[in-house]
Amino acid sequence: MSIGMLSGRTRTTLLGVLALVAALFVAAPPARADVSAFELLPLVPAGADHQPRLRAEVEHWTLAKMASVGLNHEDQDATPPPGGWDNLSKPWPQKAGLVSRTAGKFFMEYKNLDNGAVTESACSGDVVASANQSVVVTAAHCLRVHTPVDVGFGNIVVTNMAFVPGFNGANLPRHTTSTALPGKDIAPYGVWGVTREWFTSAWSQSADWLLGHDMAAVLVASPDDPRPIGQITGAQRIGFNQPQNQTNHIFGYPTINERNYYRPGHVSPELQRTFDGRNLMVAQGTTHADPVYYSDVMPGALSPGCSGGAVLQNFDPTTGAGLQSGVFSRYDDPGQIIGVLGWQEGPNMSSTHFGDEEQAVYNAAQSASLT
Repeated sequence: MSIGMLSGRTRTTLLGVLALVAALFVAAPPARADVSAFELLPLVPAGADHQPRLRAEVEHWTLAKMASVGLNHEDQDATPPPGGWDNLSKPWPQKAGLVSRTAGKFFMEYKNLDNGAVTESACSGDVVASANQSVVVTAAHCLRVHTPVDVGFGNIVVTNMAFVPGFNGANLPRHTTSTALPGKDIAPYGVWGVTREWFTSAWSQSADWLLGHDMAAVLVASPDDPRPIGQITGAQRIGFNQPQNQTNHIFGYPTINERNYYRPGHVSPELQRTFDGRNLMVAQGTTHADPVYYSDVMPGALSPGCSGGAVLQNFDPTTGAGLQSGVFSRYDDPGQIIGVLGWQEGPNMSSTHFGDEEQAVYNAAQSASLT
């Protein structure tokens, strides 16, 4: 879920925007000594019914559910720019190196804590090296959002979450009503249920991008394979407090076009493109550091759906391996006078740069048991 992926209610009133800006100034992030991680209630708790509940979580995601949540809202697949895909966004080939196995798609169901409404969405994530070989990192807003004013998100928390490493939606039919589970053509390394989840202390205080630190780590398990995911897919190296202003690659599954900055009619014809959520895609470029949010900003054309996607430094396209130094969080438009308005579409991509808070989250996850 990128900002606004949960619903179509993404327009804000002027009053709401001003209130959000006021909250931003009030909630400017202080230097903090507390870098402990915050754990949500486990999605699949320990106990005698752990395995049945894990299977139920995974088998919730039928072909019909995946198509409804994981594909765009039009009856049209992705279209490249007239001159072809470029460094702003391009498909990553299937089975091309490590990242084609470690990067994957999350499918989530949420509950609104104010009115009980149930919604669904999709995000991106990546398997990283860890002591328990079971850690996948993503964006915190893929698990929990509570905005200070009504900007279309509400007060939501994840209640079901599954991860599909190497997701390939080429054969996923649109508008299907099939209750069958995905096969190896769609989920080549299986479907993994999320059992436990952590995000940063900052996000636990302000789940709305205002304090930054939009990062989460989850543990995943398979009801059909006792091996940890890292033994099946491999894992990317992960680093914290790495140098900024680097050449980075961002991997994710861009899906929806309502807030695709590069959609037809919104930019010059040679830059126009659309997305469908079927394929892993990559944007590459040189980032600049945002010192306010400790984030990395670069031009990129990956639409909502790529939230939580891996930011890799020192990426080797031959091996598909790099050092994960962040996750994609939101957009950035330097042309907006009121900066938060540019968080909705772009043209730049702003990624959480892993620091002390994110390391605390990772450490909590990698040292934990799956149940």
